[in-house]
Amino acid sequence: MPSSGKIGRLSVSVNSFVYAKPGTNGMLRNFRRLPFSWVACKGWAIRQAVELSTIFFPGSCVACGQDIRGDQLPGNRSAENNIPLCETCRFEITDVSPRCGQCGLPRHSDSSCPLCQKLIQQLGERTILWQQMFVLGSYQDRLRESVLAGKKPSGEGLVEALSDLLIEQHPAIRELKLDAVVPVPMHWRKRWERGTNSANTMAKQIASRLRVPYRCDIKQKILARPQKSLSAKMRPANASAKFSGVGSQLKGKRVLVVDDVATTGATLSAITRCLLEINVTVVYAAVLARTDEAMDSEGNR
Repeated sequence: MPSSGKIGRLSVSVNSFVYAKPGTNGMLRNFRRLPFSWVACKGWAIRQAVELSTIFFPGSCVACGQDIRGDQLPGNRSAENNIPLCETCRFEITDVSPRCGQCGLPRHSDSSCPLCQKLIQQLGERTILWQQMFVLGSYQDRLRESVLAGKKPSGEGLVEALSDLLIEQHPAIRELKLDAVVPVPMHWRKRWERGTNSANTMAKQIASRLRVPYRCDIKQKILARPQKSLSAKMRPANASAKFSGVGSQLKGKRVLVVDDVATTGATLSAITRCLLEINVTVVYAAVLARTDEAMDSEGNR
């Protein structure tokens, strides 16, 4: 509900246009005889449109709802950094701790990552199929809440903001010379039930920011059991059975595959394999949240 203060400011602005300026009443009374300043009218209309937008669509953090209009003023924030997140949420969501560039898990030393080998064994592969993984943060606390909220249609704006934040925290993504961004697909029936696919929203936003094509060359052909209901040992086979590549438009291309959450990496591995089978040259991965706790073969953490 618009506050009385905002409505009052709008009313004062309208009155000032009609009555406050010398000669305004006379101009209105003699409208047909005096030249009309369309430039001045256009400027006034734009100012009122901005005021109306702040009344009905106030600048607020898409994660917590806090008013952030002060943070978005030109003097406080650069024109390129207009992500609608308050400083508190940005701090709580972003994880700046060192991570392995390939498996995306926390890395505590500069030596070779022991978790990569464990992930390879879980996936049943010779090596990790994607070239590099970019992670916004750990799947816990505020980021977990935001990811879960983004799985609803009302949370699409939040997913877009988190996607922008991911690019901001990993500027190296802009240097990959990508040819396309591909989302982890969702079966049409599940998409119909949920009303949105956060990976799809994420891919569109990142593709727009990087100015590269958004592609859907991977399809989910069957509605298999949800990955979260399976143990780590069962997930790779379940994921591999769900997806297939279509077409040859990505042949020889460099592709970024995106998803909202990565747990064991089985889904990303299956998608990457599908992309490599349709002759994609290099596949990178990006996720909003990474589950950092190790999962054993029975699915326990």
